[in-house]
Amino acid sequence: MKKLSILLSILFLLLLPACSDNKNDHVWIAGTSADNPPYEFMQNGEIVGFDIDLINEIGKFLGKKLEFRNMEFHSLLAALSTNSVDLVIAGLSNTPERSSRVDFSITYISSEIAILYRKEDNFTNCKDLKGKKVGAQLGTTWNLIANELATANDFTITSLSGNLMLVEELKSRRIDALVLEEAQAKKFIEIYPDLARFAEKNLSSSFAIAMPKNSPHKQDIDRAIKALKNNGTTQALAKKWGLAGAK
Repeated sequence: MKKLSILLSILFLLLLPACSDNKNDHVWIAGTSADNPPYEFMQNGEIVGFDIDLINEIGKFLGKKLEFRNMEFHSLLAALSTNSVDLVIAGLSNTPERSSRVDFSITYISSEIAILYRKEDNFTNCKDLKGKKVGAQLGTTWNLIANELATANDFTITSLSGNLMLVEELKSRRIDALVLEEAQAKKFIEIYPDLARFAEKNLSSSFAIAMPKNSPHKQDIDRAIKALKNNGTTQALAKKWGLAGAK
């Protein structure tokens, strides 16, 4: 009887990982950085936004449930490499450096770059920023663009881990402007009417979902993105979140 009990215990331990794996097959852990309205941000204690709605729709299309992990933007790709998350959706652009570390889906939306500033300063273009301090979120494509603009227009860059911190720096006059995405700038102006923006028409950002290298989910996610664009779901979500002009 004792031997039978031991054998049953061993069998249970062997089967337990398999059962857990099967359960996890139906759930994706999505990493995001909820300080980028209207793509992902906190509202009444929940993460909401365009990206959140979109990945939930992708999950429905593919029969998956989503759980979210909120973290600083610059730590998202590291979370992929350690398998802490299954995918990342956070207004993330596909760059050569990033694509050497992770796989990307096809683009799900594109939009222009904007400069956010205090309305009283009345900036109209990047030349007005000469000698100024300009903020950008650490680890983002906007940070790379900000550094290129700084070289061309002779201003300095302050990089911080979150846009919410950067907006506070702007309001407190510790920086003079902030480089970010057009829809984000519009959202912050809705919240803080004393801010204004101008768009950089020749600069745009395209967003994609990041996955670990050789992810088995890439083809399915690409298929879902195409289907949601074709059936109008992506456009409806873009309109809901004030991204109607996004491509």
